[in-house]
Amino acid sequence: MGQVPFLFRQKALTAVSGSTLRPGGLTLTESAVDVCGFDHTHFVLDAGCGCGTTTRHLWEKYQIRSMGTDISPDISTDMKWAGKKADPFSRGTGPGLARSRLPALPFKSRVFNGIFCECVLSLIPDKQTCLAEFFRLLKTNGKLVITDLYIPQLFENRIAPMRNIQPTSCIDGALTLMDLIRLIEGAGFKVDIIEDHTRLLKQMAGQMVFEHGSLNNFWDKVTGSICDNSLSRACKNGTLRPGYCMIIAGKYE
Repeated sequence: MGQVPFLFRQKALTAVSGSTLRPGGLTLTESAVDVCGFDHTHFVLDAGCGCGTTTRHLWEKYQIRSMGTDISPDISTDMKWAGKKADPFSRGTGPGLARSRLPALPFKSRVFNGIFCECVLSLIPDKQTCLAEFFRLLKTNGKLVITDLYIPQLFENRIAPMRNIQPTSCIDGALTLMDLIRLIEGAGFKVDIIEDHTRLLKQMAGQMVFEHGSLNNFWDKVTGSICDNSLSRACKNGTLRPGYCMIIAGKYE
């Protein structure tokens, strides 16, 4: 723990993405809040919360009771604002924090009205178990919000032999939209909305060029073994161009 060279921990990326660690920042988070109708009466989980930016934003802007969970060893430092006294299980209190490794989550069944999984599912090797866990945690009519990279269908046959068991970046564990939808529905969800937001990924690429001079300079600043993975290497050399999407699904029983 703490030694896996995940791309989102790299300073070369955080210089561009800031604390949200994803394309578009909080743009899709806020859009999902509106679409799902989340408000102060709801309890929402930020699964794989990273620095906890979404967790905090949900509380501060919308007064939504929120709980962030992540395994990062830096989470205690990054989320000092959460505070030991915050108890989101009680109405009127601030956001909470729990350290756990997906897909194992230390909560009772049917406690959340919504779950945000933002640029995280692609990093989970056992996506099927993770989605089943999300389904368990949601109340009836609860909403699952997923934002993540995806592999365009035309690349699928080419990248199949390149896949690694342990992803170190979102691209390594990304699926095609069809495979992602199949997994989500296989866990019991009904997909309500699928939106393509590849433009936000392109905007981030433009920001990388502005910050580092070129995309090659960005990749050269990435340390560790991240680019050793075949899909990351394919993305680096331009033979793979991923997309970016938001999927909102419901638990209807």
